[in-house]
Amino acid sequence: MIKFSKKYFLFFISILSCAICSAQKFELYSSDSIYENINDSLKDSINYNTQLEIAHSKTFPLDSTLAKKSKIPFFKYDTTFNKLRFYTVAGTTLISLASSYVYVNNAWWAYSKTSFHFDGGPNLSNIFDLGNDAVYAKGLDKFGHFFGGRISCDFFSNCVRWSGKSEKKSLLWGGIFGSAIEAIIEIKDGFSPNWGFSIYDLMAGSLGSFYPYFQYKSKFLKSVDIKFSYYKRNNYYFKNIGYTSDFQDDYMNQTYWFTFNPNRFNSNNNWPKWLGISLGFGVDDRLNNYYIGTAPYYADHGKGGYEFFIAPDIDFKGLLPKKPFWQSVAHILNFIKVPAPTLRLSYQSKIFPIYF
Repeated sequence: MIKFSKKYFLFFISILSCAICSAQKFELYSSDSIYENINDSLKDSINYNTQLEIAHSKTFPLDSTLAKKSKIPFFKYDTTFNKLRFYTVAGTTLISLASSYVYVNNAWWAYSKTSFHFDGGPNLSNIFDLGNDAVYAKGLDKFGHFFGGRISCDFFSNCVRWSGKSEKKSLLWGGIFGSAIEAIIEIKDGFSPNWGFSIYDLMAGSLGSFYPYFQYKSKFLKSVDIKFSYYKRNNYYFKNIGYTSDFQDDYMNQTYWFTFNPNRFNSNNNWPKWLGISLGFGVDDRLNNYYIGTAPYYADHGKGGYEFFIAPDIDFKGLLPKKPFWQSVAHILNFIKVPAPTLRLSYQSKIFPIYF
């Protein structure tokens, strides 16, 4: 049995802190080496005085540049890297992670904690065992972890971008911080009497955390938004759960969507900029008690079926004005699937005039 205590969590936070500092130093050293290579290539083409001016400008920015930077509004992205802003973001993130762990450790599991264990068993050799992951919610919870990681990355990457990092580097940092959040969630589950640390949940959450970076690199993924919808069509979960119910565990009433906008993929067509095609995924009402995790219902493990959906959707980035404020609003709205006529494919296929 692994004895996972607070000292291991503090060790995890220390490692993350060192990783942040090391990655930052690597970027600085990389930049210095680039400057040195540029200087070497310029020696034969410019005179010595010009080289001194270039070196001086890299080491001591002009007063006018500093004055210009000082005028950047607080809520605007910095135009160049701002160490104070970056370390403020990193420090705040680490404090939030530590505070979140202390809170859930004392508030959620204060009277129901067990020794740290994996979802497949108590030993390190069980880390890749499927355990309950093989049947829990028929895997829909992995989409939940993916979507949660996606949202975490969006928040953290914008914070890092605020410090003056490039979009690419900001998305990478967002992926790192989002993955750290997912790790904290799994550590918390590792002490739960009903759950356990799931490496597959962590992988799904980390994949969602780095999805925005993959979007940045891929033309196709740039045109695909991951969306979520929830509507309580069935009250079964809330009637049968034995402890406080949360909608994020009510998988029967959740749907995850992949919305593709052809105009974003290829703007040289007549497809409306605001219209998307959405494919949804969920589980049906035969899921019953098995995902609740209470002893009398273990015989129901594996029951339930999948549901697939096809529907039109609205891309708010193509609908709202191209002003920074409205595009920020559109970015947030694009996390939610708009109610629309929908075809459901399942054991009870049906066309809905409106489905959410």
